[in-house]
Amino acid sequence: MVKRTFIYFLSILLCCIAVTQTSCVSSKKYYQRGEYDAAIRKAVKKVKANPDNKKEVTIIEKSFQMANSIDNDRIMFLRKEGMPNSWDEIFRLYTNMKYRQEAIRPVMPLKKDGIVVPITFINYDNEIIEAKKRAAEFFYVNAKKLLETNDRFKARDAYQQLQKVKEYYPVYQDTEELLNKAFEMGQSRVYISLENNTMYKLPASYYDEMLAIPLGSLNSTWIKYFTTQHEKGFHYKAVLNLKIIDISPEKLLQKETLFEKEVQDGTEVLLDANNNTVKDSLGNPIRVPRMVKVSCKLIEVIQQKAAHTEGTVEYTDLYTQQTLKIVPIASDYFFENTSASVMGDMRALPDEKKKLVGIPPVPFPLDVEMIAGSSSILKKVFHDVLIDNKYQFK
Repeated sequence: MVKRTFIYFLSILLCCIAVTQTSCVSSKKYYQRGEYDAAIRKAVKKVKANPDNKKEVTIIEKSFQMANSIDNDRIMFLRKEGMPNSWDEIFRLYTNMKYRQEAIRPVMPLKKDGIVVPITFINYDNEIIEAKKRAAEFFYVNAKKLLETNDRFKARDAYQQLQKVKEYYPVYQDTEELLNKAFEMGQSRVYISLENNTMYKLPASYYDEMLAIPLGSLNSTWIKYFTTQHEKGFHYKAVLNLKIIDISPEKLLQKETLFEKEVQDGTEVLLDANNNTVKDSLGNPIRVPRMVKVSCKLIEVIQQKAAHTEGTVEYTDLYTQQTLKIVPIASDYFFENTSASVMGDMRALPDEKKKLVGIPPVPFPLDVEMIAGSSSILKKVFHDVLIDNKYQFK
């Protein structure tokens, strides 16, 4: 509890230090680092509190000019380059410049020594609208081309690009329909199955139980697991290949143990060294516990039976028929029952042994019951293997 409390307060302290360090960074420091928008935000707060703060006004002026110069140079380069995939960046650059103006608007007009600082605001709406339209069009057209390839990995790229279209325009042509198509096309389907190559014929319930896996713990955005056939087929399979089921013979072990112990058996009169009765102050004989040594033989009958299951989990790419990985898997299940009988005085037995007396032997479990017990353990191991190896599928 002390350790947990210490860690909690240490976390709070580190957070406070981080916040303090951030809040202590001056607008000048931000400007020197080239973090012009951060410098503007910091300086604007100071100028709101004191409009005559010339140092902060200068920081706003210089940061505004530098940031806009950098953004405009980048826009000019992208426009000259003429690449259709540049419109998303152009849109963001124009939007940044618009937000930058809005950030300093509350302290406009800026003044130094009563003289207005020459900062001109520009209406970027037309440029933003143009870039927005061109970017959405590019992503939409490119996504459709990617979907025409029928490649599931390109379909995932198409899905991301169609999401960008929705960021620009919540409703745009048939984007929603294409999104659904891209999501479905981009799925990798994994078939989980079980093959029995042991000497035992397993009931259908065994297969059902072993494949009753919580698939939600395995599924991801693009990887989906199935334990039944899928009409569109599969890209991968993960097969639990059972190779060995070994049931041990039924064992009966007998164990005999002799116990001895001194126990109280009533009371007796206390005698002194001369064999005279010892009395209390009232003249009454003093009585003490009478201790006797008792013994007992405990006969334990131990019933034992074990089941061992062994196999592999084999990962295969069904398109290339390439084995991706083979993971060994095994489980053990044990049955043990102990019953006991006694010969002699039970008072000599330890308490934990007394609990065994009177418990009758029980019928040994059938082989099928041992296999079922082993399968419950194997199922958990199988599930852990599937989780640990999810990276095998793309």
